Amino acid sequence: MKRKILVVDDDLLLLGSLGLLLSEEGYIVDLIDKSALVRDSIDVFKPDLIIMDILLDDGDGREICDSIKNSNLTTEIPIILLTALSHQKISEFDCQADAIIGKPYNAHILLQTAADLLKQ
Repeated sequence: MKRKILVVDDDLLLLGSLGLLLSEEGYIVDLIDKSALVRDSIDVFKPDLIIMDILLDDGDGREICDSIKNSNLTTEIPIILLTALSHQKISEFDCQADAIIGKPYNAHILLQTAADLLKQ
């Protein structure tokens, strides 16, 4: 069975490239560019993994991550946060993400991290 990954980013170019990268690896991918759509997408798409930007036009990925992790229905979904923030800025906000990867991201590291989290 193919694994499903939800990707959330307000940068449409990055969103498209991530979708292509993950699709080429055999994943079923849902792409959204608004944080307000995350909850509905989780309910309908039922992702096995979420990859989300921290700095979204309409929300903070760290807060959305914690909301997902604090819900009994979604706590087990692994989450990778992507960010262009410095390590210092990232450490100023504690969140429950399973992994945080810097932008620009290394495709190999992102794919390996996703594969590792999906094995758990």
